[in-house]
Amino acid sequence: MWYKTEGRDGDVVLNARAALSRNLEDYPFTDKMTAEQAKELIEKIKTVYRAENGWTMTDLTEAGEEQKLALTEQRIISRETAEKKNPAAVFQNEDFSVAVTVGGTDHVRIEAVAPGNDLPAALEKAFAAETLLDEAFPVAYADQIGYVTRNPELLGTGLRVSATLHLPLCGESGWLNRAAFRMAKEGISIRSLDGGRVNTGLYVIANRETMGMTEEELAKTVTEAAERLTAKEREYRDALTEDERAELSEEACRRYGMLMYAGRVGAGELCSLYSRMRMAAAMNLADIAVPLVDEAMFTCLPHTLAAVEGKDASADPDKARAVRVRDILSAAGLHGGR
Repeated sequence: MWYKTEGRDGDVVLNARAALSRNLEDYPFTDKMTAEQAKELIEKIKTVYRAENGWTMTDLTEAGEEQKLALTEQRIISRETAEKKNPAAVFQNEDFSVAVTVGGTDHVRIEAVAPGNDLPAALEKAFAAETLLDEAFPVAYADQIGYVTRNPELLGTGLRVSATLHLPLCGESGWLNRAAFRMAKEGISIRSLDGGRVNTGLYVIANRETMGMTEEELAKTVTEAAERLTAKEREYRDALTEDERAELSEEACRRYGMLMYAGRVGAGELCSLYSRMRMAAAMNLADIAVPLVDEAMFTCLPHTLAAVEGKDASADPDKARAVRVRDILSAAGLHGGR
């Protein structure tokens, strides 16, 4: 899992993702497929991403609602894919850094994730998985438009690259709203992951279109945008006064103590505690590793927790979350600011 390691610029950038959309020749787009064609497509792809080579398959037709929602929470599948009636499946490699969705918006969507601001690593993993597909089946490609995809924005390379960043101070200052307008002109979109709920300070930046650019150029554009945002967030953090730093350190200790002794922790409550704790950890103002804060957050999201913990989480999710968070954070042994 990406959150087990703090990658390059990990104080601000959580992860980088590369997603390739591909369609096989001789099949209609998924929204025009019959159930029989969708099943046939899955069976074909199963011969590429085989269990004996470390791939595990989740049949979305047979998966429970919580499991599908958990995959959505983890950004492995889209809500559209989770709600599809036709057969669909997800294949994941051994370390869960690559997910291959079959029967979603396109026939095949290969997404790879790497910790920190490391799109080249994510691209390398995605291309390796794509090679397996290319060697097995003809992929729809046209000289004039590149890879044939259902979404016109992905025509060309069929590539969507993105990075997830923690930008609490950029967001609070209002600077990020102004930057988003400039970035849009450069072909970069930026959106909050909060969806209007509790402010976690998490944002995703991604390329808007792919036509006329190579995979490397797209990755370079998003990487450089992430670097600019990282530099600005660090600038704001460096400008904090000694009193503000002391307050942030103390706040992180209090939040850690609360999480370590709470009998129940709500999902919204955890989200509200996350941002300041992560910033304190990233600034070396608390004796806790950034990956632990991320792991506590992303493994305890409501549907992810329910899918992992099963009936125990369903009976009392806040209690199950408190236990899981405590198990994760106990590795930190926090004892005050640095």
